[in-house]
Amino acid sequence: MKVLLHVNYHEGKGRLRPLFELARQNKYDGVELRWKYAFDDFNQVTYQQEVAALKSQYPEMEIVFGGAVNFCRGPKDEVEKTTADYLRFLEWAAKECGTKVMNFFTGVMVARDNSYYDFHTNGSAMACDEDYEKAAAGLRIIGNTAAANGILIALETHNCYLHDIAASCQKLMTATNHDAIGINYDHGNICINKHGESIADVFKLVGDKIYYAHLKNLMKQPGMVLPGGFIGTRLKDGHINNRDIVDRLRGTLRSGMLALEYPCTGDSILAAKEDMEYMRSLKEYFNL
Repeated sequence: MKVLLHVNYHEGKGRLRPLFELARQNKYDGVELRWKYAFDDFNQVTYQQEVAALKSQYPEMEIVFGGAVNFCRGPKDEVEKTTADYLRFLEWAAKECGTKVMNFFTGVMVARDNSYYDFHTNGSAMACDEDYEKAAAGLRIIGNTAAANGILIALETHNCYLHDIAASCQKLMTATNHDAIGINYDHGNICINKHGESIADVFKLVGDKIYYAHLKNLMKQPGMVLPGGFIGTRLKDGHINNRDIVDRLRGTLRSGMLALEYPCTGDSILAAKEDMEYMRSLKEYFNL
């Protein structure tokens, strides 16, 4: 099982190259980046050139990218353009970075007048059959190019998207029916949705379609003043039993890769070290 460092541990202007060094220093197997770069030290072309150069410098590093096409609610011309852009990016990622799996999203869905943090009424809770049909049709197009380039597409279980909880992921996987399309399982997102399933039930519903995973942790507290009623923690400290998740992922994680995420404020450089130490203890425990 390979463990990647998510870019949110060390993201920002001037931090792309140091991120790779942070991963190497702490013996991560790779990094997860975003497909669109948001800082002014690079434009998109020079960003991709720099990532390709870093892959050459760190050939042992797996590189995964997160990306999105707003299949569900996006204007037709926008969807067509973004799809074309994403297909070109897929081909580039396979050729220049050796990418084997991509984290993917089908477009934010937040009901009118809702807070983003009303997770249980956004995303799949507000979806109609047309949303599943549009997403499935678009994903089959993405899946064909992905398969031709040896890449798996993993839809992150993320609130405010159609694929927020395991039940909606199961429905979308059935509608899509494409072997290259699977799930990026993130229980840190599922567990803060009132409709979210237990770890055991997630594996019952979509265990055979988990292609990638994110591990993070958080504490939930009813009535907490913070938006959503939760606060991010270090990987070992919150309410999620990540040992149970890793145990269940053994032998079922299709890409063989997962990424650690950092949902906290504070010293993320130290967190990258400590979170990997926790993962190393799990790998030793399970002889991975």
